[in-house]
Amino acid sequence: MDAGIYELVQKILWAVSFVAIGGGLAVMFFLVFAQSILGLRTIHTQLEKLLHQAEQMAEQLREIAQRLGKDKEKPPKTP
Repeated sequence: MDAGIYELVQKILWAVSFVAIGGGLAVMFFLVFAQSILGLRTIHTQLEKLLHQAEQMAEQLREIAQRLGKDKEKPPKTP
């Protein structure tokens, strides 16, 4: 092989190795911080809060329904 081609191939491999190492580091960084980057943790927290509020609202509606049912069962007051 010609010495110039050997040096060119060596420089190309050197540059490609830097790109590969940088890409590997980028993928590792993304996998470690993916939840924060994509906002999944925030979305999950908001969904938990919504679920809790929905449960509270359902309980309040049950209490209202029970009170209305008790009011219908009571005989009307006569003056």
